[in-house]
Amino acid sequence: MNGLLQTLALSLLHALWELALLGLLAWGGLGLLRHRGAAAQYGLACVFLLAMLLAPVCTFVLLDAGGTELVAGVLQAPVLEASGAAAGPRSALAALAPWVAWGWMAGSALMLLRLGSGWFWLQGAYLERSQAAPAAWQAVLDGLARRMGVRGRVRLRVSARAASPLLVGWLRPAVLVPAAAFLQLSPEALEAVLAHELAHVRRSDYLVNLMQGLAEALLFFHPCAWWLSGRIRDLREHCCDDRAAALLGDPLPLAEGLAALERLRRSLPPDPSPALAAAKGKLMHRISRL
Repeated sequence: MNGLLQTLALSLLHALWELALLGLLAWGGLGLLRHRGAAAQYGLACVFLLAMLLAPVCTFVLLDAGGTELVAGVLQAPVLEASGAAAGPRSALAALAPWVAWGWMAGSALMLLRLGSGWFWLQGAYLERSQAAPAAWQAVLDGLARRMGVRGRVRLRVSARAASPLLVGWLRPAVLVPAAAFLQLSPEALEAVLAHELAHVRRSDYLVNLMQGLAEALLFFHPCAWWLSGRIRDLREHCCDDRAAALLGDPLPLAEGLAALERLRRSLPPDPSPALAAAKGKLMHRISRL
């Protein structure tokens, strides 16, 4: 058990510089692609987040596979120099390992609990307490889904809790719309917002968002992971904005809908993090893009 804790602790310590390096490369790559559109930047950011998740795993496997010389040499040097423990690396690591390993496990468990509770809250307090939308608007959603190439039926529900239209579920997706949105948004603006949510369905963003939440839980200790995850969420909304605007042929209704949703969102509590809400992200930047 002690050996595993030491290997895990050393892997986490190496993750500090590994993720920092990947974050720097991601920042440079996103800068190079800033004129290539949101889709290209989103793909690159997802690749780097996956690399951040795999880097500590690969390091752990290498260390656990018996690379004693590797531990003592190339991999161990940066951590030991940074900590000033070059004189007694084995004893220092043995004393520090339980605190690092158990601290990471406790932090990850809390983050996973937060993610899971948000998902159950979304299912119970939002989806199960919602009502079927008027048939006319369900028909509008079905027509948009056919035009966007969405397979399977997407349910349209009216929610008294949702702060803005949001997507719930992957295998049986449902779009929840606040009751007030039917009154405060013009039909064109609401149709554009529904097209935005269908773009999330078409791209399987709900599943990707859950996987992203898992990555955040495991990499909670590193600011570069949080920065990159935030960029992915912003770029995801930009991709869906672009798809909705392209489908409808006019970005103005979506921009008007986002502005109206922001006014509505300020009067209601925020939606749980697993949800994909139309009014998430930096709205003023999204509106100016459109």
